[in-house]
Amino acid sequence: MTKEQASKCFGVPLAKLQTYEKQGLFDCHKQPDGSIDYTEELMDYVGIISILTDSGAEVDALRDFMRKLMESTITKEEKLRYLRRQRQKLLADIHSKQKSLDQLDYIIFDTNKPAGSAV
Repeated sequence: MTKEQASKCFGVPLAKLQTYEKQGLFDCHKQPDGSIDYTEELMDYVGIISILTDSGAEVDALRDFMRKLMESTITKEEKLRYLRRQRQKLLADIHSKQKSLDQLDYIIFDTNKPAGSAV
């Protein structure tokens, strides 16, 4: 099916599919005419891409990972290594954001204290 049909059928925004296509994440699924057939299998990969993109995956590494995954040329160990590395990056980002949230909460708390209160 076309990307427009896949977008409607699977509820994936068309802009997201276009972005992934422009980033070369589906290159191994190109037809001889250069078009991409959005099969159910490819849409399963779109779900993986979406999760990894949302978690902050870098496009070049993601493109390589997805090519190997789609072509079944990746070992279980390589797959786990990439996914765990991505998880660690996401966790570091969450911890950094938590620190910022804690600092903002303190400023709110400090600002909300009655005038003349000791720190």
